[in-house]
Amino acid sequence: MHYERPSHERWLISYADFITLMFTFFAALYALSSVDKAKVESFSGSLKQAFKVIEEPIPLYEERTRTLVQDISKNIQGIEGISVKTDPRGVVVTFSDAVLFASGAAEIKQEAFGVLEKLSKVINTAPGRIVIEGHTDNVPISSGKYASNWELSTARAASILHFLITKGIDPNRFSIAGYGEYRPLASNETEDGRAKNRRVELVIGGSQ
Repeated sequence: MHYERPSHERWLISYADFITLMFTFFAALYALSSVDKAKVESFSGSLKQAFKVIEEPIPLYEERTRTLVQDISKNIQGIEGISVKTDPRGVVVTFSDAVLFASGAAEIKQEAFGVLEKLSKVINTAPGRIVIEGHTDNVPISSGKYASNWELSTARAASILHFLITKGIDPNRFSIAGYGEYRPLASNETEDGRAKNRRVELVIGGSQ
């Protein structure tokens, strides 16, 4: 039987690997300590420039929003039942239902065509999506044409949509929603509150 003597020199392999790793580590440290200062400053400047580009749209968006609100305000000045404001959704134009529709109807009154046409020209130049929301009070609808306030509020939003599309606004920018009585602005316990709740809202540049 042949007996193989154990090797007592295997530790040299592990030791050599350790020395190689240590050399690599110190070489990396030296390289980092010798980085060209000019290159570091150049890299830092590039980062600052990149972050500056990222920040620019914020004031630009605010400026566009302010301009849009001003333009809309000019076109609705002196017209009762229409208002404009900003909220987290975007720029919101609110129409009292009486300005646009007869009671229980979704056909736009002819006398509302003028202001809607003016607003369409302003909206067409403004960036962003447009959501048209229909809202009602909580009084059950008595008209046989619509099964409930859901259908009436949706039909009213759709009427505004079709009008604006005929004025050349890109249909791909639009979406509509009918909320019935379920997003009230005021209490439905009073006539004044119910009147505030019967409305159509045009939300520009925001998200639903």
